[in-house]
Amino acid sequence: MTAQDLSTTYSEIQAEATLLAGDLLDIPRRAAVLHEIFLDSGRNHTFPQMAVHGALWAFSFFEVGGRLGRLIGKRYFYNSRERAFRLGLLQSFAEDFRRINRSVCIDTYTNYHFSKRLGREPGADQFVHPDLLAELNQVHECRDAGHSMTPDEQRNVFQQSFLWEQELTVAPGVKDAIESFDCRFMRALCMRPVVRFSFFPWCRFLWFRNFYDTDERIRKGLQAYDFAQAAGWDQVVDSTRSYGLLSETALINPQEHYRNLTRDLLPDERREEPGGDNR
Repeated sequence: MTAQDLSTTYSEIQAEATLLAGDLLDIPRRAAVLHEIFLDSGRNHTFPQMAVHGALWAFSFFEVGGRLGRLIGKRYFYNSRERAFRLGLLQSFAEDFRRINRSVCIDTYTNYHFSKRLGREPGADQFVHPDLLAELNQVHECRDAGHSMTPDEQRNVFQQSFLWEQELTVAPGVKDAIESFDCRFMRALCMRPVVRFSFFPWCRFLWFRNFYDTDERIRKGLQAYDFAQAAGWDQVVDSTRSYGLLSETALINPQEHYRNLTRDLLPDERREEPGGDNR
């Protein structure tokens, strides 16, 4: 296979990913796409399932109607003009986060499906980072053999995926979002989020001192992964219900939900049967 063939296939898969990711408000759709990758991998590629929680939590926290929006509403209850101004800033920040989430979904889908099809071809590492490609190829080998990866192997795949997304997409996106603030109070609020995914142990939170700091985001992300491993992946999947954003079909029969999604969006020749178990 030539370099041009690889490039063409990568671009085609990336175009599919972009279509499936929808617009900025299509968070439930992206959750379905990411969850299907987790299932298709034989539940070995855990990064997309963690990304589902990241997207759903961010919506519940940063949106104008979320926890931070309610806090701002109370803080400026006495001045409707100031309240509207601050909520407008928050809305802009929330849109930046949705943009990051959408990019992560596109990257994750593209890297997974490109490596699934052509990951062993010479030159594939020109399109997917070599370290990430090696981990994804191991995921596909285990899936094809019907094997489950060990917890340490799963963690290695997650860590490589997570580090690459932080470098490629998240860090630049967060930098742009935070630097766009011209309000010290709002910047301080958004740089110190209190994160609690729905599978965390009782009364456990991730308290950020500086969300702008990539190293801190990585440390906290790996801590969240440790919580996920301790809870078990069944609980990680089931607990997405708690955010209140996903439809009953997506929760009860995610494969049917994804099948309907691709039927509406992708041409016949690019639809794959949803993989994995029905969780």
